[in-house]
Amino acid sequence: MNAPQRDFTPDRRMLDSLSEDDVFAAEESILSGILCKNDLLNDCGLEAHDFSEGLHQTIYGAAQQLYAGHQIADASTLKPFIPKAIDNLPITPAEYLNRLQKAGFYTLPQEFEAKLQIVKGASLSRQLAREADFISSLAKEGHTLLTLGDEIENLEQRLKELQSRFSETKAIKSPGSQYLAAFSASGRRDGVIGVPIGLEEIRRVLSETVFAGGNLYGLLSSSGEGKTSLTIQIIYHALREGHPVLFLSYDQSAYQCIRQMIAQVHGISVKQQDEPMRLMNDSERDKCVQFATWMDKQPLEIIRCQREGVGQLTAYARRFIKKRANGRTPLIVLDHIGKVKPRDPKLSPDRISGEVTVELKALADETQSAFLVLNQRNSSGTRRDNPRPISADLYGGEGAKADYDGIIYLYRAEKYKADRVATAATDSDWKKINKVFGSEIEGIAEIGSIKCRFGDPNVREQLKFEAQYTRYVSMRPERPAELF
Repeated sequence: MNAPQRDFTPDRRMLDSLSEDDVFAAEESILSGILCKNDLLNDCGLEAHDFSEGLHQTIYGAAQQLYAGHQIADASTLKPFIPKAIDNLPITPAEYLNRLQKAGFYTLPQEFEAKLQIVKGASLSRQLAREADFISSLAKEGHTLLTLGDEIENLEQRLKELQSRFSETKAIKSPGSQYLAAFSASGRRDGVIGVPIGLEEIRRVLSETVFAGGNLYGLLSSSGEGKTSLTIQIIYHALREGHPVLFLSYDQSAYQCIRQMIAQVHGISVKQQDEPMRLMNDSERDKCVQFATWMDKQPLEIIRCQREGVGQLTAYARRFIKKRANGRTPLIVLDHIGKVKPRDPKLSPDRISGEVTVELKALADETQSAFLVLNQRNSSGTRRDNPRPISADLYGGEGAKADYDGIIYLYRAEKYKADRVATAATDSDWKKINKVFGSEIEGIAEIGSIKCRFGDPNVREQLKFEAQYTRYVSMRPERPAELF
C-alpha cells in the first residue's frame, strides 16, 4: 500500500478554498461519523473508490461489508481488515481507527451532508480527469471512424452514469402539483404528450389516445399474423405527424419497410413494385419515387439488427434521439424481443425478457420516448383449442408483462382455423372448430388487450386485413375504409 504522507489528525480545519487537505479532512469526518452511527452507510451514496486515500478506501469498504452482514462496524471489528502498519506513518492504522471513533464527528445531518458533497465532488473530478486522459490518448492513437464512434458512445454512457450517480436527487414534487403540471401540458397540446395512434381501434383497446412518452408498450402476435404490417402503419402515422421514429428490426431491411409502406399508403402492391415496368403505370411509378423522396426528409432511421444485445440497442436509441430530436415525442420500435442477444444464453426466457424490458423502460423514462416492443407468441398457446392470445403467450410468460405500461395483441382466427380444418378427422373435431371460430372470419383481425393500466382490459376490436396491400382498415360503418 502506498503510504500517504500526512499527519493522521482528525481535527483538521477547513480552508477557505477547497484543497487536497480539505478533501482529506472531509473523508476523515465521514469515516468518523460512520463509526459512530453505522446507519449513515444507508444513504451516503459513496463507494470505496470515492475516497482519495488508500487506507480510507480500506476502512470504508470493510465497514460496508460488515454492515451488509448485519454486524457492527467500529474500531475493534474493523481492525482485522486493515494492515498492522504502514511505513512512514507516526501511528498504526489501528490507532488511527481509535482516533476516528473517539472524534465522534457526527453532530448535525447538514454538517455530514456538507462533507459528503466535498468527497463526491473530488471523486467526480478525479474520474473526469481520467476520462480526459483517455480522450487525449485516444486522439493520439490510430483509429477508424467506426471504432472512434464506438469509443465515443461508450464514453457518453460512462459520463451519463457518473452524472446519474453524483447528481442531486431529483426534486420531488407533491402529487397534486405533478398532476397539475401534466394537466396543463395536456391542455396546451390538446391531449396527452406522446405519439398519436393512427388507428382508432388501437386507441379504444389501450384506452389511450397516444403512445405516451416514458412508456413501454408491447404488441403480441404469432408469425404470419401481420404484426410487422400493423407496426409499419403505426410508424407511418407517427412520421406523418412529425415524430422521430427509430425502427430496430431483426427481420426487415429498410428497403422492405419502405416498399411495404408504399403498398399500404398508395395501394401499390409489393408484387407491382417488384416489376415496375411491367405491372405499374407512369402515375404509380411517380408515386413510388415521390414517396421515397419524401421519406428521405423524415426523421426516420431503420437499423437492420443481427446479433445486438440490449446494451447496443439502447446505444442506438440514445444516438438517434440526440441526433433527431425535434421537440416531439420519439417513437422507438423493436422487432422483436425474442431475437435480442441475451447477456447469458443459459437464462430462462422470463429472465432474458426481464433484463431487456427493464432497460428499455428505464430508457423510455429517461428520454421521454415511447417504446413499442413486438413479441412473437410462444408455440404452446397456438396449440390450445381456443388460441386467442393471453398473458402466458408473451415471450417470457405471464411475468414478462411487469415492465410494460400497455400490451395489445393481434389475432387472426382464420389462420388457426385453417390449421385445425386441415387435421380435423371426426364430427367432434368439426363441432369444436365451428364453435370456437365461427364462419365469418375471413380477412378479419381482432385486437385486444393483454395489459391495460387505465381502461377496460376486456375491450376487443376488429379490423379488416387487406392482404394485397398488407394493411389494416377500420370496419366501423361510420368511417370510410382508409388507412387511418
